[in-house]
Amino acid sequence: MKDTISSITATLNLNATQVAVYMATLELGEASILAISKKSGVQRSSIYNFLEELKVRGILIETRKKKRIVYSAAPPRTLLELERTRLKEFEHILPELEAVENKSRHKPRVTFYQGVEGLKEVYADSLKEGKPIQAFWDYENAEKAMGNYLETYYRPERKRRNIFYQGILRDSLTTRESLKDDNKAFRESKFITKGEFTTEINIYGNKIALMSFRANPPLGVLIEDKDIADTLRTAWENLWDKLGDTAKHKNTRTTIKTSSE
Repeated sequence: MKDTISSITATLNLNATQVAVYMATLELGEASILAISKKSGVQRSSIYNFLEELKVRGILIETRKKKRIVYSAAPPRTLLELERTRLKEFEHILPELEAVENKSRHKPRVTFYQGVEGLKEVYADSLKEGKPIQAFWDYENAEKAMGNYLETYYRPERKRRNIFYQGILRDSLTTRESLKDDNKAFRESKFITKGEFTTEINIYGNKIALMSFRANPPLGVLIEDKDIADTLRTAWENLWDKLGDTAKHKNTRTTIKTSSE
């Protein structure tokens, strides 16, 4: 019976409470809300919350008998026919939906986030994606804005999920001292000495996360687009290669000159 209920839940897109009401009504044959509530173990107030939905979908049928309203469950074969009808209707409009999809397929998906909690959602997305991260890293401002979240949760979780991180950031004694244990942290860092990144950019998979820790409140933008991600990744890799090994944790300092210098 447990497997049957799980199948009904998935097939008819009902939650466990709704399935319990349907099964109780099916067994009772015809009953009041009070009787259905007692049989199913679902409170009457909860049943009333989704009763109209089940009626509209044809799962429960309402009948008025004199001054009394009773409910019966649609026979299982009737539900099967209803689902077949819905499927045929969906197949009929499928070409139209696919035409809309084709028009929007190459539009970047952009999501905005605000505040520290919003930025935590951006970081959570990179963990969920599970792809290597290449970053223009605003290290010191990220630490100030995010409190202990990065050190106590995000970085250990990233390492646990085997997500390698490569960051390019502004050189300073503070950052070199803080990031000297790159190997243990499952990451690699390189430094620039001219200019700084006032917006952090994380590139992973087909996504780009832009985070401004200096804004008040902090804000983030998550862009999902393969072409944009590949372009920024190419720019990042070129800078990374120019920095070379000397930009790692050594006492030497490396300056990347721009074409305008």
